Amino acid sequence: MKWCYFCFILLLIGSCTLSSSQEATLHKAVTSYVDAHNNGAVMAYVGYTHPNIVGFYEDQGDEMFREKFELFSPEDGGVYLEDGNVKEIEKQNGQIHVRYIFDKYSDLDYSDDAEVGVIAMSIDDGVTWFFAEEEDYTNEKIFSKDEQLIDL
Repeated sequence: MKWCYFCFILLLIGSCTLSSSQEATLHKAVTSYVDAHNNGAVMAYVGYTHPNIVGFYEDQGDEMFREKFELFSPEDGGVYLEDGNVKEIEKQNGQIHVRYIFDKYSDLDYSDDAEVGVIAMSIDDGVTWFFAEEEDYTNEKIFSKDEQLIDL
């Protein structure tokens, strides 16, 4: 009986982790996403953002799209992300959602302004990854409740 319980615990723990190849592709994608954000590479940043989000803001018009994806505003000198930590991983039918919390700081004073939550999302079992900030992830006009594997 103890053996069955031990196997169940191992299966449960293993189901919440990523394989080495999934971790490698996720790490590469997160690094590219953060670099695009921090370096003001808007086209790359938009390319790493989940297509549902890009489409939603395109449908809102040019001004809303520019406002959403503007990385360096003249007023605040830009906002940077660093020190991302994994907080939660959820898997379901080949989909994987990984919640990160990043420190964010302003270019003007280099002080920690706050934290920002970002969800890395894969629909092909970790081969490709797209990203959504928590406010977009929880927006049911962008992702239905059924599409949100992580409860925020």
